[in-house]
Amino acid sequence: MRSRNHKGNIFVGNLPQDFSDERLAEAFDPYGIVLSAAIARDPNTGARLRYGFVDIATEKAAKAAIAGLNGTQLGGSKLSVQMSEKPAKKPAAPGAAKRPPLRSTAAAAPRLAARDSSEPAFPAAPRPQPSFQVERRPLRPVIRRPTP
Repeated sequence: MRSRNHKGNIFVGNLPQDFSDERLAEAFDPYGIVLSAAIARDPNTGARLRYGFVDIATEKAAKAAIAGLNGTQLGGSKLSVQMSEKPAKKPAAPGAAKRPPLRSTAAAAPRLAARDSSEPAFPAAPRPQPSFQVERRPLRPVIRRPTP
């Protein structure tokens, strides 16, 4: 089984409009074991887009498929085949507010000591206990049979 680093993930661009996932897998099958092949879909309409991804078993097979299929005509379209890169984390928007870092309790101790000492730190009376009680009984009645 492959590791999770996705070394055999291939991006395939400029696919024909009527191309299916099965035909995409068949196109890459001569180069190695195709683990998955999917054509991207528009999230709003569900229509097929003109690009997809193929996950092939090994990085060596992926490189052979890229060398063999990049720029070839398939179904009337010239394919653009390249290694798929993991998307980088999006940088924070320039105007977006960042949360301030949490302060340690050691840094907060002088502020707590500077508070007015006449205020109690905790409420004087404990919370009242709930006024209901849970009745506990067995789930099934126990039938006792006399022993002979």
